[in-house]
Amino acid sequence: MKKSGIFPGWWVVAGSAVGISFGSVIFVNGAFAQLANAWGHEFGWDQSQLARAATIFLFLQMLTYPVLGGLIDRYGSHKVAIASILLFALSLVALSRISGSLAQLYGAFVFIGLVSAGTNVVSYARAISLWFNRRRGLAIGLAAAAQAVGAVLIPPMTAKIVAASGWSTAVLVVAAVEIIVCLPLVAWLVKDSPAPYGLMPDGDDASPSSPTGVALLHGMTGAEIIRSVVFWKLAASFAVMGLTIYALSINVVFIMSKTAGMSSAEAAGVQAMSGGAVLLGRIGFGYLLDRLPGKVVGIMLCAIVAVGVAIYATSSSHSIILIGALLLGIAAGGDSDLMPYLASRYFGTRSVSSGFAWLLAAFFIGAAIGPTAFASYSTAVGSPVPPLYALIALQIVPIILFITLGRYPAPQVATAAATLSA
Repeated sequence: MKKSGIFPGWWVVAGSAVGISFGSVIFVNGAFAQLANAWGHEFGWDQSQLARAATIFLFLQMLTYPVLGGLIDRYGSHKVAIASILLFALSLVALSRISGSLAQLYGAFVFIGLVSAGTNVVSYARAISLWFNRRRGLAIGLAAAAQAVGAVLIPPMTAKIVAASGWSTAVLVVAAVEIIVCLPLVAWLVKDSPAPYGLMPDGDDASPSSPTGVALLHGMTGAEIIRSVVFWKLAASFAVMGLTIYALSINVVFIMSKTAGMSSAEAAGVQAMSGGAVLLGRIGFGYLLDRLPGKVVGIMLCAIVAVGVAIYATSSSHSIILIGALLLGIAAGGDSDLMPYLASRYFGTRSVSSGFAWLLAAFFIGAAIGPTAFASYSTAVGSPVPPLYALIALQIVPIILFITLGRYPAPQVATAAATLSA
């Protein structure tokens, strides 16, 4: 990878974007609701039984992220991402072979949950954080924005393939995309650090006497991160965000059928709108993070979530619901920017994957609780509306915690020579 007119870090962003676009989180967010609808009709499973499969996946993602973060800090983004893509594709093949047994369904999602965490943003955040400093927010935002590609394509694609050829074929198509598209491009483009190529973050001057402003590796160790008050504030905030996003995304077909009388195909349109808006959120919030304090951006994100959920709870108009889906998609896009960015700014780059992974674990604790809790609450009260109001009230928690965050700690300063030898 040689220095040219285009800073090579942007190729790392491009490769990361390809891997992220069809990662396991996007698969579950975009395809699960459609697949669950098909499984329910074919096998007679109810919404609570189906939601448990998503909860299993999310719970296991929560458990594996901290381990994965340590592996990425040790072995780099490149190797971990490639191994995760291969294993995720294999797990999808296993899912495509289930029959009418809930144990098989749950077992398949155990497999997916254990092996697929590295197909998501966490595998690429370290590489991007090392390739960029001043433009880190935008770089992370652009890479994570690729989730919008999968979020837009997967719901209608899944619905069409399920209708034409069955749900098993739909799952196998995603597995094929992983192997044919994602694997070779990630292997080619994602590089772990600019240092082996004689380059600096953001393409800055790498002459030995040139000050770079920030050392390539600096900040807290993994143990220091876990002991910090800031970490626990961020962890609690992202747990609430995870609960909210997944309570909605996993149950969206159910919610739309009850509140607006939508068919599965119409609900897929709501999903596609939300998925498309993720692109706006990724790029928009990434841009804002380079210009505003992260805690301000976090408060904005929570406020947008509250408005979007309020629309779901109060409107039966399809056009108004699409506005709510737009807002929630924008907010979901901001989440994937906010976590790695705040991890790199508050904890530094030394153990950024570990810090980000622990925040993701907190996010997925909430995410694992959200789908089943929402479905159970809805069943108990006979409507999804009261649970939607509960989600609105819950946004107060992260807003308060973001308000109490301090400034970013000053990073370690280094010369170019010291940085390149890091």
